[in-house]
Amino acid sequence: MMLDGPERGTGIFDRIRGLLAERLGDVSQRTISAPFPRLLAEIRNGADWCFVGGIRTPEREAFAAFSLPVAMFYPLRVIVHAPQRARFEALGPIPLARLLEDGTAWRTSVLLGRSLAPAVDALLRARPPAQTFSEFPEAFRMLLRDRLDYLIEFPSIAAYHARHLQADGALVALPLSETPDPVFSRVMCARTPQGLAVVARIDAILRAERPNPAYRAIVEAWSDPADLPKLRAIYDARFLTSD
Repeated sequence: MMLDGPERGTGIFDRIRGLLAERLGDVSQRTISAPFPRLLAEIRNGADWCFVGGIRTPEREAFAAFSLPVAMFYPLRVIVHAPQRARFEALGPIPLARLLEDGTAWRTSVLLGRSLAPAVDALLRARPPAQTFSEFPEAFRMLLRDRLDYLIEFPSIAAYHARHLQADGALVALPLSETPDPVFSRVMCARTPQGLAVVARIDAILRAERPNPAYRAIVEAWSDPADLPKLRAIYDARFLTSD
């Protein structure tokens, strides 16, 4: 979420959360800003919290209820500080497995508890980075200060945080040799009677809203124009039909 500055409220999840909050006006609501690890722990413990942007995994389905997809991120890239671009481009299509093998020469960090894509999650479990972070701005600041060499991230998310940190153009997205599938984000609530009821109502809203041009524009916000044809094809063929 963009919580302050001129871009406040313009993030993909900010706008989706605003739309859902308006449609669920009869439900008692308040917005809480918390690091992702705490949010995940609260939902695991059955708190009446919902998070816009959760990734469904078998482990999380044991304690969380998930809506239909609300947003889509693709393609996953290696994000680097622009002055370091040549160093990475010398590798050709960048093998993530190789970067993770040498965590001293290629420093990275991952959001604690985050799921990116099954194939990437498996690589990260096999060779976990030495560093983790709990909030996105923290990691992007480290990248811009060359305290990290790269992040594994989606270009739209990188562009969003670069703008927030007044660093437009300072980050470059480079292709991975691995090609993970698109990631569908969802609303994630505690798997309680109330959480399940809220998810059912959210699903009804999403079925009505997602085919509309205005909703598509939210999902496409912050994307690289070169990625839009592929994103739009996936939106129609897979995003709208996924359960």
